[in-house]
Amino acid sequence: MNLARIAVKLRPRQAWESIDLGFAMARKWYLSLWLLWLCSALPVMVVLALLPLPLWLAGLLLWWLKPLYEPPLLFWLSRRLFAEDSTIKSVFRGWLRIVLPQLLANLTWRRLNPSRSFVMPVVVLEGLKGRRRSNRIGVLSRGVHAAGWLTLVGLAFEVVLELGFIVLVIGLIPQELMWIDWQSYFIDPDPLTEWVHQGCALLAMSCIAPFYVSGGFALYLNRRSQLEAWDLEIGLRNMAQRHHRIQRLGAASLFVAAVLLVAAVLPQPAEALQLDPQESRQLIDEVLAGEVFGRYREFGYWKPIGDESDEVEHNWLLEWLEQVLGGFTRNIAFYAELVVWLAAGVILAYLLYWFMQNRTLLPGAAKRQHEGNRQIPSQIAGLDLRPETLPADPAAEAASLIEQGDYRGGFGLLYRAALSVLIHDHSIAIAEGATEGECLLSVRGVMPDESMRFFSRLTGVWQQTAYGHIQPAKEEALDLCREWPGYFGVSGEE
Repeated sequence: MNLARIAVKLRPRQAWESIDLGFAMARKWYLSLWLLWLCSALPVMVVLALLPLPLWLAGLLLWWLKPLYEPPLLFWLSRRLFAEDSTIKSVFRGWLRIVLPQLLANLTWRRLNPSRSFVMPVVVLEGLKGRRRSNRIGVLSRGVHAAGWLTLVGLAFEVVLELGFIVLVIGLIPQELMWIDWQSYFIDPDPLTEWVHQGCALLAMSCIAPFYVSGGFALYLNRRSQLEAWDLEIGLRNMAQRHHRIQRLGAASLFVAAVLLVAAVLPQPAEALQLDPQESRQLIDEVLAGEVFGRYREFGYWKPIGDESDEVEHNWLLEWLEQVLGGFTRNIAFYAELVVWLAAGVILAYLLYWFMQNRTLLPGAAKRQHEGNRQIPSQIAGLDLRPETLPADPAAEAASLIEQGDYRGGFGLLYRAALSVLIHDHSIAIAEGATEGECLLSVRGVMPDESMRFFSRLTGVWQQTAYGHIQPAKEEALDLCREWPGYFGVSGEE
């Protein structure tokens, strides 16, 4: 590692200032870092998509396998920082050599380490493992807590960016082609919606990864600079170079002065040029005694003595436990706070979900919705939904029409009465120009599952009869009439 070729100015920095330096490096070389990450992650996503896995599980595995995609970024960044020519192609030629060391550990007990980007150079760049790795990380991470916050903030930005991409995609879809609403997106997404979600998640992770890896690498460089005094080493080298230049510039004048000095002393006897050894030693002692050369200090320290075999032999189980739990014990305060925030987020999300599912059951909810500014349509798709236009018992009237052979009139009455109950009694907002499919989407997630299945079945039979002129069996039609009051009762007119 040639410190003279480093592309950044090394000086003592605070932890957050070091992360800012890493972000500056990420902005400078962002395109290369982004392509490196995407070229590593995209094939993994394709493989996971081809496997017979649920899409949500494939997305979770894509996120969990981040230790596969991040080491190439760190390797390329370390070479570029020291002005070495390193292309994306050359990095991928050595991809296995970069990623494979300690990959099993990185994907299991070390996966949730909040300081992952900070300690990654110890394995990827220094090649340490076992006790040497643990000791090295212990020294580097002493008093450094910003790495954990870098992980937490990076994860938060990934979530925000992913939601932003989803809103952008859905916002660009014309209303005529919209196949899902927000409630269905979060509660009962279809496969196409899940693909949109996973694609946006991949894009969000790829955008944040260069900043995350560069920020952790800058923290690592700052700690090594502090521990090994890199800034002093570079300063001393610069001083030595300047001194060397001055020596070369003054070589000619020194040579002339030496010649003149020799010419001046040649006539003198040789003995006059020699100093007595005793006098020389006394002169040296007087010079060393001056304040320029500092002071002498003596200090001692305790050194353990004993059998050397005791130092060599060690318990492998204790070493393994130390590797597994070492990072967690050093960040116990961070983990405790993280668990509290995650628990609060889960509770808040559950309460929000419960409220969305049961908001119609709250006291006065239907009344408040009726008295609000919401405009209740009198017609939907040409069907009159006013309660006063419906018979007292729609199911019995529909059964009578079906007995007479008027299937379209019977099912039309049942479907019209069901929509009237939904918008008046259940306060479900349905647009006046909504189609049957849009009515189903509006009802989904609001009604109980059994009622939702019956309404979906009724909608299908109505569409087949009204548009396809396909009549179901008479017994099946009468069954719908008999089951209708159990789900919708009598229409909302008192």
